[in-house]
Amino acid sequence: MTGEPLPAFRDDLDLTLAECWRLLQEGATSRHSAFHVPTVATLDERGLPELRTMVLRAAEPERQLLRFHTDRRSAKIAQIARVPAGTIHVYDKSSGIQLRLAANLSIETDGEEVEAAWAASRSFSRICYRVTEAPGREVEHPEAVAFDHGAADGGRSRFCILLARIHRIEWLHLAHAGHRRAVFELIEKNAAKPEWTGRWLVP
Repeated sequence: MTGEPLPAFRDDLDLTLAECWRLLQEGATSRHSAFHVPTVATLDERGLPELRTMVLRAAEPERQLLRFHTDRRSAKIAQIARVPAGTIHVYDKSSGIQLRLAANLSIETDGEEVEAAWAASRSFSRICYRVTEAPGREVEHPEAVAFDHGAADGGRSRFCILLARIHRIEWLHLAHAGHRRAVFELIEKNAAKPEWTGRWLVP
């Protein structure tokens, strides 16, 4: 009886990098994927890391870009304005794959990309932007959270997108046949096709 065949990317840096982006793209389209809800870290006003789980909405390897949706009143907006560096982490227990991504973060409140993202949002998701108080504000009771269901724009004025431009990817694959760890760094982001350099690391 033989075990399962080893994945083609196991000992190939180029295929491993391609698998990173494949998993991220799958995460952006499938809510069943572990990569659908990565953890995004920023720095607060004290310089301490602040982490939150966010829904991955788009992954574009050609632009080295991940897109998330958020409320423009949330604390992370000021954090990103102050320090636009961030880290994104995701781990899939079923596959034993972990990604740690270093990124330059930015917030977009207007423009074609923002409008397209809002137009594609489900009505259930838009309800979050009708909350009258900023996310994270203290309330006396959970039922005290109020929604502006009569908002003329449906909450659009509170909606924005968080763009994460990835410049470093660290890969870890835990496997019975032997662990694999690698790091990829973007060396030419303005080229027609992004160029990455990859190196194996000790797991």
